[in-house]
Amino acid sequence: MRLTLEELMEKLGVDRPLTPYETQPWFMYDEDKGITCSAEVRMGPNYEDLETEIQFIYDDDREREIEVKVKVRDRDGKDVEETKTETIRGGQEHIMYMQVKPVIQQKWTTTALKVKGESYYNKFHNWEGKGCDFFRAAIEAIQMNILPDIDDLIEKELSDDALGGGGRRGRIGRKSPKVKPGQLMGMKK
Repeated sequence: MRLTLEELMEKLGVDRPLTPYETQPWFMYDEDKGITCSAEVRMGPNYEDLETEIQFIYDDDREREIEVKVKVRDRDGKDVEETKTETIRGGQEHIMYMQVKPVIQQKWTTTALKVKGESYYNKFHNWEGKGCDFFRAAIEAIQMNILPDIDDLIEKELSDDALGGGGRRGRIGRKSPKVKPGQLMGMKK
């Protein structure tokens, strides 16, 4: 995905091109859950890069469970990755980070995309556009004063749709018919 700066800003939900060092922020606070959600788009110095970020900041008196990936050695001595759950209080959680840089002829392209610690860089077709859609969906929720449901947004916006959908998988029953030239236009020979 290569976009002009204006196209990129529109895709991210920013109403104008940012100048160097400028930031477009969005904030909302969910009092019931004790979570502040902040999102922002930042322009680097001299138009060297653009970053987007979403984070949750938790009240100190609230407990939450997080999944942490750790590397451990299995019985064979190989390093493997395991997921374990930890309970923590307060703090912040980085939900999304995306970096976009100019490449050629005033076009910008995504160079990094992480959501909840998982890299989506080149993970599937149109990962760059889907990263922008994820960010925009999150800020749309913030603008409606709704805490974004990150897991739901990951499922909706960051899924690999290469298999298609709506029953389009497979080719059974969709074989192209063989047409004999003499049968075209009602001509029989």
